[in-house]
Amino acid sequence: MRPVLYKNICTKDLFRGSYINNAVQYNTVEVSNKDEIAFITGIDFTNNKLLFEFDSEIRVKSDEHLIKFHFSLEGEYSYQPLSHIKYLVQIPENHCNMFYYPTTEGRDIFFKSNIKVFEIYVKPKLLQKLLGTDFATGFGKLQDAITNSNSFVLWDKSKFIPPQIRSYINEIIQCPYTGLVRKKYLESKLTVLLIDFMMGRHTAKISKNNVKLLNSDYLALVKVEAHIRNNLKEPLKILDLSEIAGFNATKLKRDFKKVYGMPVFKYITALRMEFAKSLITQDGVSIAHAAYEVGYANPQHFTTAFKRTMGYLPSELKSAVEQ
Repeated sequence: MRPVLYKNICTKDLFRGSYINNAVQYNTVEVSNKDEIAFITGIDFTNNKLLFEFDSEIRVKSDEHLIKFHFSLEGEYSYQPLSHIKYLVQIPENHCNMFYYPTTEGRDIFFKSNIKVFEIYVKPKLLQKLLGTDFATGFGKLQDAITNSNSFVLWDKSKFIPPQIRSYINEIIQCPYTGLVRKKYLESKLTVLLIDFMMGRHTAKISKNNVKLLNSDYLALVKVEAHIRNNLKEPLKILDLSEIAGFNATKLKRDFKKVYGMPVFKYITALRMEFAKSLITQDGVSIAHAAYEVGYANPQHFTTAFKRTMGYLPSELKSAVEQ
């Protein structure tokens, strides 16, 4: 039996050299699997080694209450306080959530052989200062949890990572600067990320109407979303997606919109356009090639869809890249 790993969060150490009034710290955690042995990097354990053989679970304890923003970029993650077995935060791949991290011992649980997560720890007072009166009016339950030191999770069912938020994360991870410029750059990106996460149209809309679904239905929709994301080049038909979910087309369309905030085909188009944008700007491919990679045989049809979704022509994007 493999030994259980322990991560003791000392806030004094965690926020040493951190950002935005020394109240925000981010980290990238990666798990790799080789020869049926899992290794994890990006976490400081009590013996200060960076590479560990582990068995999917890490015991976590903090000396202060913290707010944690978690983004599962690859693989699945769950958090569970040991003192509240029924309180479980599930965050599938390409999903995110925010929860109030209790000082009592809990479990970080990772699923899938290869994992990459982006996490941000925030001191509660920072959000109150950052959002001002909007924090009290829009996040009263979180404020009550902080006041009473109770556990809190923003969404019962974790939400997909909006493309703009994923873009912020990539810019933070790939920050090209050093020294003071790096600190200022990261503080600006983290500030925008936190504000957009808390106050953005997608987040605000769902926060007011927390989705109530059977967990089995929610996980079925997660499976459908993963299939969409991994098959943007292929024809995606509602009957095929319904079969993957295991329920009829009417229920799929209704519940998908509840969880992802938009109709399924609008979501598919949004993902295709964001992926095409990244191909053009980051990989330097032609518009015709980008169109092909996201399932459009006719570049003109792609251009029309891109303009309708993004608000500008892909040629404008290409021109900006070439300048």
